Amino acid sequence: MKNCISFLILFLTFAIQNVSVSQGETAIPLLQYPVSPSLSGMGATGTSLPTDDPFGFLYNPAQLGYTSQENNLSFIIYPSSLELSPFPSVPINLSSFALNLGYNFKNLIDFPLTVGFGFARPEMSFGEFTLTGGTFEPKDYYLAYSLGAGIDYGVQFNAGITYKSITSILGPINIGVGEEQGSVEANVSTFDYGLLLNVPVIRLIDDNPTLDLFENVPSIPFFNFSIGYAQLNVGDEIYYIDPAQADPLPRTARLGYGLSTGIDFIIQDMTLRVLSVSFTVDAEVLLVLRSFDTNGAVVNEYQSFLGDIDIYKNIIQMKGDENVISRSGFKLDLVETLTITWGKYSGKSSDSKKTNGIEIRSKGLLKLLDKFTSDPTISYIANHFDIRYYNSNYNLDHFTETNFEGIAFVINGYQFW
Repeated sequence: MKNCISFLILFLTFAIQNVSVSQGETAIPLLQYPVSPSLSGMGATGTSLPTDDPFGFLYNPAQLGYTSQENNLSFIIYPSSLELSPFPSVPINLSSFALNLGYNFKNLIDFPLTVGFGFARPEMSFGEFTLTGGTFEPKDYYLAYSLGAGIDYGVQFNAGITYKSITSILGPINIGVGEEQGSVEANVSTFDYGLLLNVPVIRLIDDNPTLDLFENVPSIPFFNFSIGYAQLNVGDEIYYIDPAQADPLPRTARLGYGLSTGIDFIIQDMTLRVLSVSFTVDAEVLLVLRSFDTNGAVVNEYQSFLGDIDIYKNIIQMKGDENVISRSGFKLDLVETLTITWGKYSGKSSDSKKTNGIEIRSKGLLKLLDKFTSDPTISYIANHFDIRYYNSNYNLDHFTETNFEGIAFVINGYQFW
């Protein structure tokens, strides 16, 4: 049995190295893997550009404050689990879903406050093993509970916090390893913290910037600038049997900015976002430092705030290095129906990797259909419901390209009081 467990641990070590986003010596690679189909197409950004992606709070919990301005409920799930390994003998699969709830309290309390709650359950499984007494499936998963809030006083300020309960299972319950008895299973918890500042530049200059591009169709341009910071996976070390063999979790800092611009058309009483273009840059650094004491034992230390992030090099020049991953992404939205994304990232001893994706939404089509038919049922659905399909490609390394698919359902625009 001891040999079986030793083999299993060696196998999982190899498997984890093939899915780990950063090459740091930390545990639970799932905590670093991008799970959002939408944001993965943008270079796995998500810290500094406001998004209503239901997975957005995993990148920055402050996103919930922004999302709750309009969305009451959103839910996303993968149609099927994702295959992460290029080798059939090393089966690694990713599955996940997320739920967001939010409400805008401005009309209720006469104060521009939004509050959102998020829940997600990502899981990474490593295939099925047969040992004496049965079979089992090693896996890592976590439950994420997040709370975010936003205040809109011209400039939108958002903050959030996420609690993660993490479970890592390497072996079956109650097996013997030498003279020790126990489960090859570990449980640990972490916290994420985030801030997001969104500045609607044109609206601050002119609160009614209407243009007459077409007769009887007023248009409203917008230009927003945003800054985001998040510190993820702040918590204890993790171990399976021997506390002396504990490994640090991937405590990570992310900092960046976002730009978005476009134009809305006012068709009768309907607002249609005809065009939107967004660009964002995130710098990501692992805050874990590992060294050795005079007895040769490993000592884990943690950097604070920005760690090794160089704002000029990693954010302005968008260059990664041996310590920092620089991520950038573009997004083109057309008529609230079709979204095209692309991006790249580099750093941590890896060449530049490219990503891309598409998103199809029902909302824009339903809005246009409403104007042609004037049907009250279609109008109600168009104003409150949206169905989205995501498909993106994320290049992990020279051998692995993950194809993400996701389906989301969104309810928005309700005021219950």
